Amino acid sequence: MKKLFLILVLFSSLILFAGTFYNPLGPTLLPAAGLYINKIPTLQTSYWRNIDQAQTLVLKEQADFIVLPVALGVELINKGAKYKLAGISLWKTFYLISSKEIKNIEDLKGKRIITLHGPGQTADVILKIIKKIKKIDFEIVYVTSGPEIIQLLASGKENIAVLPEPFVSLAEVKTKGKIKVQMDFQKVYASLFNLKDEKLPIAGVFVSNKKFKENPNFVKRVLDGYKTSANEFYKNNFEQALNYVYNIMQTMPKIVLQKAASRSEIFYTNDIKNITNIYLKNLYEYGAISKIPEDLYLDY
Repeated sequence: MKKLFLILVLFSSLILFAGTFYNPLGPTLLPAAGLYINKIPTLQTSYWRNIDQAQTLVLKEQADFIVLPVALGVELINKGAKYKLAGISLWKTFYLISSKEIKNIEDLKGKRIITLHGPGQTADVILKIIKKIKKIDFEIVYVTSGPEIIQLLASGKENIAVLPEPFVSLAEVKTKGKIKVQMDFQKVYASLFNLKDEKLPIAGVFVSNKKFKENPNFVKRVLDGYKTSANEFYKNNFEQALNYVYNIMQTMPKIVLQKAASRSEIFYTNDIKNITNIYLKNLYEYGAISKIPEDLYLDY
């Protein structure tokens, strides 16, 4: 009887301390690789593959921890999702690419620019801000996938795109350098608002309010594990992290992932309020988000 009681207590503890961590397939998997390889006991790690799936996971509170584009996460909170932003890990990954030379923003006048479809998608947000601030008229065309955009560029059916890594590097490799990076969109954003830091709070970890209230120590352990993964494992075991992402993504050549990593700024910190508040203020002012949540940040 005593043995049965101990088993039940242990089982209950496992349920209490269990958590789910979701990361998108893409460059944000690199900082998470250490967390996925060196698993935290009772933490289930998984992936989300598209925006619709991410929204479902959050709105139905199926994810205790989830890495999201910041603008998307904020809008989901505005729609009633009970989550807070714990920290940012991806600061640089968006570029304007073309086979044509584009020297400055004014060169975009009258052009068609293709980008990925999705609410809160960083490139779309900045393109819309450019149109409003600079009063430059160009057409934004939405395409459902990165590979489709690359095919359109390679065939000459489209000439300009704004994409995140690793699709930028994939376009370069597949066209043997015909398609090149023309503009760093982090620098574009900084120049629009006269900011010193040429980086963006692109993606971060959002945590379920329920999970934090239920077990703050477990949440802190997971976030500390993610920080170690992003800031130590990724740098000290780069090849292992790269191989892990390569094996998971499968369709992305290793040389592409290497190039993508070199052009992405990855570093996790929870000291994010100032830079993120400025970003969200700008997004709100230009209609990219409906409002700025009052209690957005997780203090842990």
